[in-house]
Amino acid sequence: MNNSNFQRKVSDIIPPSKSRTEVKKQLDIEKPVNIHVLPPRPKKQKLSFRNWKMLFIISGILFIYIFSSLIFSKIKFDLTPKSALLLIDETVEFSKNPRNSELLFSEISLASKKNGEFQSTEKRTVASKAKGTIIVKNDSNEAQVLVTNTRFESPSGKIYRIEKQIVVPKLGSLEVEIVADKAGPEYNEENIVDFTLPGLKEQNSPKFKIIYGKSKTKIVGGFSGSSLVVSENDVKNARSKILNTASLETKEDLVRKIPPESFLFSQSIRYLVSEENIEPKAGSPSEKFSFEISGAAIGAIANKKSLEEYLARKNNFYDSSYHSKIKNIDDLSFELLDFKSGTDKFKVKIKGTVQFEAEVDEKLILEEIFKSKMNKSASILTTFPSLERVKVSFRPFWFRSFPKSQDGIDIKITSR
Repeated sequence: MNNSNFQRKVSDIIPPSKSRTEVKKQLDIEKPVNIHVLPPRPKKQKLSFRNWKMLFIISGILFIYIFSSLIFSKIKFDLTPKSALLLIDETVEFSKNPRNSELLFSEISLASKKNGEFQSTEKRTVASKAKGTIIVKNDSNEAQVLVTNTRFESPSGKIYRIEKQIVVPKLGSLEVEIVADKAGPEYNEENIVDFTLPGLKEQNSPKFKIIYGKSKTKIVGGFSGSSLVVSENDVKNARSKILNTASLETKEDLVRKIPPESFLFSQSIRYLVSEENIEPKAGSPSEKFSFEISGAAIGAIANKKSLEEYLARKNNFYDSSYHSKIKNIDDLSFELLDFKSGTDKFKVKIKGTVQFEAEVDEKLILEEIFKSKMNKSASILTTFPSLERVKVSFRPFWFRSFPKSQDGIDIKITSR
């Protein structure tokens, strides 16, 4: 059997057909498996310029904050002094020469001068003579006596007289008041005028040319007729007003003048008049007049700390390690029981609710805290008995290092 025949046989064989079930199985076997594939990793992006800029700004701000906090760091002490509210009713003795429980007092005074212009209210029919001051000159080598009522004549022929005897020194001069010979406004002289002595002229005396006068002031006050007059009642009212003004204003000035360590008993202040002047005088015709007084306000003062210490001792708020001050001393009632002007001793009744508080020396506390590097409340309270409460705080709160200078320490005194 040749090869050609063998090959043909093989190719002529028809393979049996596959059933549907076999085909389905084959398809199921060949179905690809569903595999989950992860997405590719994103590429790492570089920070942009804007992001770098923002990061730099935030870092700078944080650095500045931390740096400034360290540079300007402080430790703060809130200190509360010991205090108490006590109702008191005490009688205290004061003397210029104190003994035993008496306290020292002294007087303070303030001089003043007050004046005012007032309206005349009374109308009368009056006649008054003009008056003024002149300077009498003597060019001779001998003193010249001019007797009372010596006449002086003005260039207009008006006669004036002196009301007292005078002696004019040789080659010298003397001031003297002259009065018009008659009443009336025609004798008033507003200008400075020269005067001669008509008596010497009548005697043909050679002294007529070497003894003469010259007005120094205006010659005024001459009047005749119905006019407003400076009455005694006008003067009385003016005196009362000026005295009240002087007393009130000088008292206020006196209060401002007292030393800081002193206490002034306001009820002791009185105003003493040393001099008064009315121009023109009472009874003179004038629509207005001026009134001036000179005097002084005088008051009693005591050492404030001595008074505070006395009251603290009497009311059991005394401690020798500190001074107890009275914060509301001006609100207390001070009644002077037996005070008289010029007295050497008197008593004062003091009543009211006293606000005592321990006096704190802020500078001393600051120096001691810095020197001893104290930052604990307990140690500060032990060192300073005048304190009732201490609160310590730091800035910034997380920085607890003690400052290298006193500038890094804040002291605050808080009253209760």
